[in-house]
Amino acid sequence: MKRILLLLILSIFTAGCATLGFDEQAKAPKSPDSRQTTEIENRHAMLVTPEQTEIIQIKPKRDENYDAVFEVADSLFDSKRYDEAKKLYRQIIDDDAENPKVPFCFYNIGLIGIKLMQWDTAVENFTEAAERLSGRDKADALLNLLESLRKTEDWERTEKLTKEITDRTDLRFTESERREIALRHAEALIMQGRIDEGRKLADYWRMTILKNIPRRDAVFIPELALAYYVLGRVSVREFSDIALDESKETLEKKCQKIIDAQTQFLKSINVGIIFWTNASAYEIANLYMNLYDEMQKHQVPEDLSGEEQEVYRCELWKKISNLLRKSRRTLSKSIESARKINEENEYTEKSFEMIGEIDRIYEEKENTCKN
Repeated sequence: MKRILLLLILSIFTAGCATLGFDEQAKAPKSPDSRQTTEIENRHAMLVTPEQTEIIQIKPKRDENYDAVFEVADSLFDSKRYDEAKKLYRQIIDDDAENPKVPFCFYNIGLIGIKLMQWDTAVENFTEAAERLSGRDKADALLNLLESLRKTEDWERTEKLTKEITDRTDLRFTESERREIALRHAEALIMQGRIDEGRKLADYWRMTILKNIPRRDAVFIPELALAYYVLGRVSVREFSDIALDESKETLEKKCQKIIDAQTQFLKSINVGIIFWTNASAYEIANLYMNLYDEMQKHQVPEDLSGEEQEVYRCELWKKISNLLRKSRRTLSKSIESARKINEENEYTEKSFEMIGEIDRIYEEKENTCKN
């Protein structure tokens, strides 16, 4: 009778895939500044009291100035009343397309897209804003556009945009931002399957950033955390390209890719930028989950009886459930780190969702295999 897969599980998971957990190796240092560079603020906002934001239906005649409408929209934005703010920004765009506030209306609607994780909306509006703005404002719109494109996984357009803006001298990018753009380019190459090219570029910028920095000072540098994250994505892509079969060699290769990816993601976590801590922790947990899913989908040996198949499935669950434990522990530590500085981002939200899925799987499997 064929029991090859079970024998593989017994042998491999006692050694080959025993990776270190998030809490065992990666104690992310606390940032001295809870406002990370990934937090995006409304750059044209007015600070007003809540009482000043109640009257929002302002409809000036076409020949009147829309400054008052824009100010109210900004105050609504600051109060997190995003839908109401968006309506007023759109009112200005639709009623007075030549108004000098229009580029900033597009920009702030893009910010609302980011806040609400509506990435297509963000892409559309930052594209419009970037076409109309200049100087520092245009640079900010392009950086936000790159981040939004990344969330939509439009890697082809990301690559094209990074090429277009990398060498432009009219845009007021800082050196740190130019490194970020280069690393976005590297990630786009990797995710399109040009792995060696992307790895080489990401590693070049990693070494460039570290060149004149003592090891003890290599913390709180956003582009360094991004460089390690992108290098971790290399192994994630390679992991996904390996099809799991019945051979021990294939399982070992996939386990090795998890270890390789985890090494880079833990380095990103140790830089201490909470956004990349959350992103890296999520990627580690997601790798464990993906391997679990692939192994669960493997066919039960056909020569087993119905009762034997149930026993087989439960024995398999006992051997691979540790992957889910690792995933849950990694996600919990990541969320805990974010809570300490009141950080919320799409990765903390996705981590909560994955924890819920893990708990659901555990309840279902434990009930099935409790005997």
